[in-house]
Amino acid sequence: MAPVVGRIRRRSTFRALARPEGRASEGPVSVAYASIDEHLGMPLVAYAVGRPVGTAVVRNRVRRRLRAAVRAAAPALPAGSYLVRVSPAAAAANWNELCAAVRRAAEGAASRAQGLAAGASR
Repeated sequence: MAPVVGRIRRRSTFRALARPEGRASEGPVSVAYASIDEHLGMPLVAYAVGRPVGTAVVRNRVRRRLRAAVRAAAPALPAGSYLVRVSPAAAAANWNELCAAVRRAAEGAASRAQGLAAGASR
């Protein structure tokens, strides 16, 4: 089975995500989006789960849940690079809340970036 989500590996992509084309937040999830040429027709994703979220066990659990939520949302997402960040509230969110927040934030970030691109071409 081919992967539906890739990993961000290049430093240049992380630099581009430091000044993203689009950002959106939904609940405990915040997503930055950049349309970088590195992708191969699929979303590339990196995760930022900091120490305030909890112990290493809690952070790893949140990261696994985020990866699953992004895989579930991937077919609806445009190709590009995404940085998914979470607040400490993500550790307490149930699966449906987390999945919906990831999907809405990622779609919002990508649509804002595409809106900016359309505005720049006018």
